[in-house]
Amino acid sequence: MQARHIMSSPVTTVAPSTPIDECLRIIGEFGFTVLPVVDEAHRLVGIASEGDLLREKFRAFPQADAAVKETMTSPVIAMTADTDLSDLASAMLRSGLRGIPIVHGSDLIGIVTRRDLLGALTMDDTHIAKEVQHRLDVYAGSRRWTVEVADGKVAISGLSADDPERGVVTALAETVPGVADVRFASSWHS
Repeated sequence: MQARHIMSSPVTTVAPSTPIDECLRIIGEFGFTVLPVVDEAHRLVGIASEGDLLREKFRAFPQADAAVKETMTSPVIAMTADTDLSDLASAMLRSGLRGIPIVHGSDLIGIVTRRDLLGALTMDDTHIAKEVQHRLDVYAGSRRWTVEVADGKVAISGLSADDPERGVVTALAETVPGVADVRFASSWHS
């Protein structure tokens, strides 16, 4: 499985000049553990963890105008959407980071957190099947297709080889964490 399968996107970001109080408000409101920091051109320039922000808040207390640039980690460890989850996990463990930004060139396209990794690791075939089936049922408005999963490989029945919805059904199934592959009848699709 790759980063693209579990990353959160779009990503909430802050500027280097964003006050630490505002960053803490965002983290508290949305339950984030890290905030990527981007410059005016939306290039990734740093990352701030909740721990970094809290330390700086209390170190600078009662100073109210401290900015995230004072505490962000830079340069940032970033990876691509094709990065294997084992490589992401290793980088997180080595660096102590709670999240790794996912980039395409210089564009920030997502983030993978420890929580995302944990969710992917705990997705067994039963949970994957339920989630894929749910997404397909919502899309179709009823139960038009049936799903079976073995070792993360999803088998979808009820679609003909020339069904114009095959691409959409495949894309919906591939968005579920834990899906390793999708097949229809006897053919496999990556």
